[in-house]
Amino acid sequence: MIKWGIIGLGNIAMRFAKSLSYSKEGELYAIASKTKEKRDAFYEQYKCEKVYEDYNDLLNDEEIDAVYIALPHGFHKYWSIEALRHKKAVLCEKPVGLNSEEMKEIKDEALVNNTFFMEAMKTRFIPLIHTIKEIIKNKDIGEIISIESNFCNHVTDIKKGSYLLDKRQGGALLDVGVYPLSFVMDMIDSPVEHVESNMKINEAGVDSHFKAILTFENGVIGTIEGAIDRNKERTAIIKGTKGSMEIPIYNRPNKVKVNLINGKSYEIERELEFDDMYSEINEVHNCLKGFKLESEYLSLDESIRVMDVLDKIRSKAHSKK
Repeated sequence: MIKWGIIGLGNIAMRFAKSLSYSKEGELYAIASKTKEKRDAFYEQYKCEKVYEDYNDLLNDEEIDAVYIALPHGFHKYWSIEALRHKKAVLCEKPVGLNSEEMKEIKDEALVNNTFFMEAMKTRFIPLIHTIKEIIKNKDIGEIISIESNFCNHVTDIKKGSYLLDKRQGGALLDVGVYPLSFVMDMIDSPVEHVESNMKINEAGVDSHFKAILTFENGVIGTIEGAIDRNKERTAIIKGTKGSMEIPIYNRPNKVKVNLINGKSYEIERELEFDDMYSEINEVHNCLKGFKLESEYLSLDESIRVMDVLDKIRSKAHSKK
């Protein structure tokens, strides 16, 4: 049985603990938070062996095999590296860091310490995603021409002091932009050749909306959009020379509609296994059982590749207030 520790006890950690409870190969062993109220509330709902106030105390616990990092973005790199140095397998919430250089540092530590690391980009592990990639590989809709996806959500209850409004670690690109970016890059097996982007900067000085156009070396055009100041139907559309695919709620899909230019259309449905986080947890368990340092579905270099394009979106953005 793989024993897990969780560092950071916000909402996403609650969801992780629930997903982990479905597993027969892993169990929640310890939690850590600097906030007593969070520790108490979490323990009340998800009983575990150990409760820590200090993150280092959790990492020093020799019973723990794997750690889930669920802290604000700006702490991902530091605590991922600390966990790797303690020889704990790491599943770190997205975004894996603030930029590609941070992910490169994490990769170096994973290799030096011969310890598993994976970014918790859950979409990569959802069963239907693999079916969609097979459709593309088999050219069922022909050669891919374009792909577009968005993650726009109007966040109205941002608390004062929230990391979302922090100029260093906040904004739409880091918080939600990694979803459409990672999805598009997962579908297109080609380097990104050119990036164009625009951003809207809010009164807090962070990007509340962005849109980017990615041109891949193979000619495919990827369009991605993200926001924390507006709502938009969350759908991905993949267009090919013989048809298209429409994927509702593409970040955790259970249905894809295929429309062919010959007039035929069909739907493929595949329910999530328990929920949208279970598959990534299961992947960590499979990798650890196989003594792997990384996942073939989201390697260390792939996380760097995605963050490198995210850096370009940020640096090339034309900003407006």
